[in-house]
Amino acid sequence: MPIQLETSRLIIRSTKKEEAEFCINIWLDDEMGQYLSDPPREKAGDIYISWKESVEIYDGCYYLIAISKETGKYIGTCSLVPNEDFTVWDIGYCVHKEHWKQGYATEIIKSLIEYCSVKDGEKMTASVAKNNIGSNRVLNNLGFRIEKEGRFKKSGTEIYFDELIYSYKLV
Repeated sequence: MPIQLETSRLIIRSTKKEEAEFCINIWLDDEMGQYLSDPPREKAGDIYISWKESVEIYDGCYYLIAISKETGKYIGTCSLVPNEDFTVWDIGYCVHKEHWKQGYATEIIKSLIEYCSVKDGEKMTASVAKNNIGSNRVLNNLGFRIEKEGRFKKSGTEIYFDELIYSYKLV
């Protein structure tokens, strides 16, 4: 089921094969992907090559891309991972560094909140590295609340991050 959402500045829709390289370049970038669980570029394996080929096939995660309505430029990526009965939706997001501090993360997350609400979701979750000040600020400002703390490992490394696991009640 392809997804297409619109905000005042963005079109957020299901990622197409030809856009997968943009996504991977953000996730594996040392600066933009610093707090993601994705590995550094030099440690990324064949999984990313196969993901590029299957990105349009739903496998339990909806991969979305955010595009500027004005310029047509790619702004960032986001994802929705519903639980089995689609009542809890985990979100992920990453804005390209050219567009940091312009309100795009807030705009993307607001559209995901609206989408999950319309789909009768009850709750959303988001895991963020404790050190990721910007992302933590965005979630707090949108009304997400820390549900618990944890720890995750950056794939392909010995780097561990303390994480905050946020939740947002939709109903």
